[in-house]
Amino acid sequence: MSLLKQSVVLLLVAAVVAGGWWWQSREAGGAESRSGGWSRGGSGDGIPVVVESVPLVADTTVVEAVGTGRALRSVTVTPAAAGRVVEVTFEAGDRVAAGAVLVRLDDEDEAAAVELAEVEVEQARQVLRRYEQARPTGAVSALEVDSARTDLRLAELALRRAEIALADRVVRAPFAGVTGIAEIDVGARVDDATEITSLDDRSAILVDFEVPEAHAGLVAPGDTVDLTAWSLGSARLEGTVTAIGSRLDPETRQLGMRARVENSDDRLRPGMSFAIALSVTGERYPAVPEVAVAWDRDGAHVWRVRQSAADRVTVDIVRRDGAMILVEGDLAEGELVVAEGVQRMRQGVALAIVNGIGVNETGGQDDPPPAEPPSG
Repeated sequence: MSLLKQSVVLLLVAAVVAGGWWWQSREAGGAESRSGGWSRGGSGDGIPVVVESVPLVADTTVVEAVGTGRALRSVTVTPAAAGRVVEVTFEAGDRVAAGAVLVRLDDEDEAAAVELAEVEVEQARQVLRRYEQARPTGAVSALEVDSARTDLRLAELALRRAEIALADRVVRAPFAGVTGIAEIDVGARVDDATEITSLDDRSAILVDFEVPEAHAGLVAPGDTVDLTAWSLGSARLEGTVTAIGSRLDPETRQLGMRARVENSDDRLRPGMSFAIALSVTGERYPAVPEVAVAWDRDGAHVWRVRQSAADRVTVDIVRRDGAMILVEGDLAEGELVVAEGVQRMRQGVALAIVNGIGVNETGGQDDPPPAEPPSG
């Protein structure tokens, strides 16, 4: 009885094997007829693999730095002349227009000097007018007329100097901005070295930072930078590189740069510190799926499809980019690499591509076959 059971089991196994072989042959024949002879990358007895086309991807690196902000324009206001303060017209934090009066100094002497210079100009003008009228009669010489004309010119220059001295008794804002704390009070004596206040144009903030030597040549004016002001929490800002230094720091081997950040809502202040992230784009490298890279004692390698067979390509890893890996090696854009089935690869083994990507004689990607017209 035991012998009979064994015989039955053997017959069933043989039947299953024969049926499987018949079914595989039938499916292969059907696929052949449906594709009209279009090759999927090898003979029917090749190792089944899934392949991916190789793109060229730029090696993008995010450079991080710390920057310090400064106003778009910033000055420490000082008077042009010495004198006593008679009026302070601003308070800390005032927004002032270009040319607005900030401080007035005593100007009695300067005002009197202007009046005197005006009188002298008028007197010189009258003398010249009389000489010019008398010249045709011969009462005055041409030399005397020229001398009177020179005297008028000198008087006019003296008036101009007196007017400038009077104007210097008023300290004005050189541009539109926000004033700082007043450093002087009414009655104080000041000279041209006395600091009156600061004035900042905060319509935009300039952020100075440094980039390592290895990435310095990859940054250009107009590039975009992402910034985070630590005092503002997680708020993200966007700036533009506006200036790049002309030389590297010999000690730090870094290159100074400057980015501009618009500040229309006036949230930013000069002196703020910023975390900076700058994306720099380098060379383009072949990108392969992570699962396509295999390792052995000789290093990393991938399997390329060449004439429907496996071809080993040694590669160096450049950088991981998500599920893809940028590599450096003998790979061209558009070539096919094995993504699934890597464990069974060896040089020259025949391949059967199972994910519907056709290959040409050199291993590149072919166009898929045309769709069959509907029957009937």
